[in-house]
Amino acid sequence: MHKENIRRFYVAADGNDNTGNGDINSPFITLEKARDAVRLLDKSRLSGVEICLRKGTYYLSSPFFLTSEDSGNEQCDVVYAAYNDERVVLSGAKILHSDWTPYKDGIWMCQVPREYGDSFGQLFVNGERQILARYPNKDDSNPGKSGMLTAAGVPSTDIICPAEYADRDMEYSGAPPIGIVFDTKTFSPRHWEKPEEAVIHIFQANYWGNLQFELLSRDNDHNVLWFGDGGTQIGAKWHENPCVVNERSRYFVENVFEELDSPGEWYFSRETRTLYYMPKDIDDMSSATVELSCLKTLVRLKGLNRKPVQNITFRNLHFAHSEKTFFDEYDIPSLGDWAICRNGAVLFEHTKNCGVELCGFYNLGGNSVFLNGYNRGAKITGNNFAQIGESAVCLVGIQNMTVGSQRYFPYECTVSHNLIRDCGVFGKQTAGVFISVAKRITVLHNLIRHMPRAGICINDGTWGGHIIAYNRIFDTCRETGDHGPFNSWGRDRFWCLLHSHWPKDGSPVCHSAGDIFVDQMETVVMHHNYFSENSGWGLDLDDGASNYHIYKNLCVGVSIKLREGAHRLIENNIWVNGANSPCFHVGNTDNKDRYLRNITVMDTANAKPEHDLDFEMGAHNGEMYTLIKPPFTGSWLEEVDYNLFFNDRGEFSARVMTGELGRGEKRKYTLEQWQELGFDKHSIFADPCFTDPQNDDYTLRSNSPALALGFENFDLRNVGPDSFYRKHWNE
Repeated sequence: MHKENIRRFYVAADGNDNTGNGDINSPFITLEKARDAVRLLDKSRLSGVEICLRKGTYYLSSPFFLTSEDSGNEQCDVVYAAYNDERVVLSGAKILHSDWTPYKDGIWMCQVPREYGDSFGQLFVNGERQILARYPNKDDSNPGKSGMLTAAGVPSTDIICPAEYADRDMEYSGAPPIGIVFDTKTFSPRHWEKPEEAVIHIFQANYWGNLQFELLSRDNDHNVLWFGDGGTQIGAKWHENPCVVNERSRYFVENVFEELDSPGEWYFSRETRTLYYMPKDIDDMSSATVELSCLKTLVRLKGLNRKPVQNITFRNLHFAHSEKTFFDEYDIPSLGDWAICRNGAVLFEHTKNCGVELCGFYNLGGNSVFLNGYNRGAKITGNNFAQIGESAVCLVGIQNMTVGSQRYFPYECTVSHNLIRDCGVFGKQTAGVFISVAKRITVLHNLIRHMPRAGICINDGTWGGHIIAYNRIFDTCRETGDHGPFNSWGRDRFWCLLHSHWPKDGSPVCHSAGDIFVDQMETVVMHHNYFSENSGWGLDLDDGASNYHIYKNLCVGVSIKLREGAHRLIENNIWVNGANSPCFHVGNTDNKDRYLRNITVMDTANAKPEHDLDFEMGAHNGEMYTLIKPPFTGSWLEEVDYNLFFNDRGEFSARVMTGELGRGEKRKYTLEQWQELGFDKHSIFADPCFTDPQNDDYTLRSNSPALALGFENFDLRNVGPDSFYRKHWNE
């Protein structure tokens, strides 16, 4: 088929669905009309169909919905794209047409007609997201810490709870939090007329993520904020109470009219339908463009079990202004820590060979692109994600629908050349790319930065086969702890938290990892990634993550952690000045882990050791390894050798704590003692001779002793998106 076999329809803000025929001079005004026109085509005679959108913002009144009827085929893609690179925005908001008048103290007000609904979670003025009135005031100078208070504790059992708790079963293990005590020295002294409208955003005590609750009441007699509905965002089925909050939890409270006291803040009174807003850098609100969020989903593709939506691509469009989702239903897809809202601004369900290319996503209330259940061959390529409410790209299967002929999971999908930054505006247990119950997902050449938690997260070992390569990730885990820029879990059917432990009564718990290949069928391969941080674990293979091959990666400021699990080959990587040294924690008997030809450089000035289970790292003394509760029997790892070590203290040491709880031995080994255990017999302590580390060149000079150990230089100049995509987004 030749180029002239492409059929084009045009959509424009000044088009007309009644009189237009879809030509460039007679465009439609809605996407739905263009979609219906495409349905009438005989695509077997075409090489392609293009729906060309002319410049402007399209305020969607409902999600744009595509079904199997709208599919292309292998010879004829259906493409929704901006015409000639014109700027096209698909918005989930409604533009507010109302007269503004001054209220008082720099606050303006206007009436919101009923057509805008009874509530909205986001307000945009001249394209910028504004702040729902809150206490304390928003302060982004130190993410996750500034602009927040710390709870003074939780309500004691002798305080009488509000009557609303009478019907709740608070006795079972894992009961949700019911409230926090606030410190009167730091909490707002103002009287709140409607505290039941307020929403509290609070971090889980271990800072795995955050939770949102509606307030039941503010109890000034006992200094308690009583929680109402909410708190669904953290899963962790393995944990007795994953959502615990306490005196370690930081929080803020929003949607309180009396706290509207700072430029950029707003509040909507449902009772009077009055919108109050304190402008920022605006003298007269009559000329401002004001938008109110409305839709949670902007575009939805949904096929049938035996008839997926096929060969549809969205190209060079902008998606913006979706509504918040943190009070929606969250699902726990597997045994990883995550609970997730199965929704996104662009939602794929039962699709094949569909894609999102060169699109922009910004100011969204929830996830950006969500591949839910059955999706095959999707390509998420060259997009720009910024200021996202939760995660940028999610690929999540449905575990209880992966039996028999059902294959409800993403398979052979690609996420590549994307710019992902500033996600997790509302939800902190979020990632740039999140993978759960999926197989053969390729994550290539992405730039991910400024994240509250991981850049890339693999939530489980189902089903493996992923490729993670040429990604540049930095400035992650800014608001959470016990994590890394890459995080994975393997809490699958053979996982057990108590490997290599010695209970107070009874025999040691020590057994193999089981047949991990039942779940992690195929190896996850990670290579040529560049991660830089100044805290955390780096490559965090946590809680049973198994069957990995990790090679030719550079980590600056972090290193690697292996916990439980088996069959992990870690070779030819560079770890420089890690906050934590390479860690092998809670090992399985017969684990088949191999650690070969890696370079570790440690500097005590950069060390920020973290806790893991009941092991207190304390001060770091340049250790090259940290082992916590290695197996009681057999080798701690199958093979450890041909590695190079260097630090500012001029000596090798490995720190080990055995698994006898309360009586475990803590011991440090010299290199000679370590070699007597059978490890690193050919490894050396020496300067690796990096070429120019001050200018980010960690290749080895020809005189590097690591080369004699078999280490191979690797080139990271092409990590991150290709120059074509960077230029497209002016990055």
